[in-house]
Amino acid sequence: MGHIMKGNPSKRQNEKGLGVNMNEKLKIELLKNKDDLIEGTFCYQLFEDRMFNENLMVALINGAGDFLKENSRDNEVKDLLTWVVRGVDQCFLSNSDDDDLYTIKNYNVGMEEKWRNDWKLLIVKLTKNSLSSL
Repeated sequence: MGHIMKGNPSKRQNEKGLGVNMNEKLKIELLKNKDDLIEGTFCYQLFEDRMFNENLMVALINGAGDFLKENSRDNEVKDLLTWVVRGVDQCFLSNSDDDDLYTIKNYNVGMEEKWRNDWKLLIVKLTKNSLSSL
């Protein structure tokens, strides 16, 4: 007698489909940062409102980490993260340049140090395929 699988096969397939759907939704949310005209994203707040929103930065990193755990070969999200790093670095450079009109309104030294020593390193690690799922 053959092995009998328990559970409803269509239910298992639906659950699997939900996971794919959740990943796709997460990817869409992450990629909204690439369009700095979409309000509510980290990039919009930094580039347009000139505010560094730490909560949105952490959400971006955590979301990207969650997505890449399941989709480690997704270059579109990795490219987004590389683009974010360049953009944030440029914002901090511009903020400290007296000849540049761009400023980060809520700038403080601790924020920039946390960017350079923590958040940026986490993002770079995500882009370098350092996840154990590879």
